[in-house]
Amino acid sequence: MIASKTPLVNPRTLTDIVPRIDFAWWETALMRTGFAILLFARFPELASLPSPGAELRFPNGLAKWIDMSWALDPLGYSIINVLLSAAAALYITGFAFPVSATVLFFCYLVAGTLQNSLGSISHYYQVMTLMLLGQSMAAWLWVASAQNRLEAWTRSPAALHSFTTRVTLQVLAGNYVLCALTKLIASKGAWIWNSQYMPVQYAKIQAQQFYTTLEPVDMGLGGALNELCTQYPWLCMLVYAPGLIVELLTFLMLLSRTWLLVIGLAVIAMHMLVDITMGLSFPQHQWIFFLYAVNLPFWIVEGIRYLQLGLRRSPA
Repeated sequence: MIASKTPLVNPRTLTDIVPRIDFAWWETALMRTGFAILLFARFPELASLPSPGAELRFPNGLAKWIDMSWALDPLGYSIINVLLSAAAALYITGFAFPVSATVLFFCYLVAGTLQNSLGSISHYYQVMTLMLLGQSMAAWLWVASAQNRLEAWTRSPAALHSFTTRVTLQVLAGNYVLCALTKLIASKGAWIWNSQYMPVQYAKIQAQQFYTTLEPVDMGLGGALNELCTQYPWLCMLVYAPGLIVELLTFLMLLSRTWLLVIGLAVIAMHMLVDITMGLSFPQHQWIFFLYAVNLPFWIVEGIRYLQLGLRRSPA
């Protein structure tokens, strides 16, 4: 029997399914600047990490196999801060981008690993570190496949930064979708139904804050809302279900500029709601989505162009 050379299904390219979004040089420059400021401002202080010379009793990640105690020495940590500052400045310019992104990644990898070796795992630095990993890998891949490799070092190629921005958005979308899928898998699909018990988690957070400061914690609107949720469990499902749905649909932002804006605003609103209801604040996540997804400068420029086009078409 001779196999037919005609495919049963008409193949579609990846760009047919997920259109490629190209970003202008000035868009990516503003994104890099905003992200570099965030990385510099949120980098943990040495005082928030284990004491110099102290044994990491709760090693996490690479600390289980690699001795990172050298970074706890004031001199060692000052070197990391110098590298962070220099790499952030180079990162903004876009020159030698593979190197600057890689150095920033390793700085955050070391600090984040030490932070998570204190005895409790935090997701505070996770997204920023993953973004830097994705950007550095994408940058080296672009350089390896570029015809003029010297351009990546002596110039700031718009194509390189547009490519790494698309990879960054893929990392963000994948992180949030996987987070939602993990919730569904761990709860065997009953996460929304189980959200009626969220006030118990809220009480735990409230107790943790009290025993940290030994002062009464006023949770404001969140406390009142969770009190209502205790009386009316169905209200919990109504309040928390949208967050899971937003996480599941985050991949839509890869489809177009409009979806980027919609999902970006939705994720920011979700984090604001979580902050109000549970007192869990992730301002760095909101800032990241504001920079890369909402991308306000682009829409301002588009609005100006639209108005100018309308004025040209209007009768005299």
